[in-house]
Amino acid sequence: MSFRNTAKQRNRVRRLKFRRAQLEKRLLSDKPMVAGSLIERRFRPEGPVCYYLSIPTPQNSWHRYVRNEELEYYRKRAQSWQEFVGTMAEWVQVSKATERELRALGKGRCEKLEIRRGKK
Repeated sequence: MSFRNTAKQRNRVRRLKFRRAQLEKRLLSDKPMVAGSLIERRFRPEGPVCYYLSIPTPQNSWHRYVRNEELEYYRKRAQSWQEFVGTMAEWVQVSKATERELRALGKGRCEKLEIRRGKK
């Protein structure tokens, strides 16, 4: 592998490491969250909007009615949870890309071995 290709790969790895560090910093921030999403429902076509907090469980989802006084409280915390989940997904992608780049870099530095086929 040429020096130029190796330098490019190392730069890609550095950028990925920097991005992963940014994501980890965001994941480790101390934001209050609720592990669920806020659902908006209308029971009649022209009826008032009701809000429920949908909390996943191993078997199914559990819904909790949210009063109007609590709406902003749970909206912020559910939004924080959605951001956390999205950041985790991006962190996993960046980690996999870093691993691929490092494996390619390692393969490029390996010596070529002669493989003999046939009789010994």
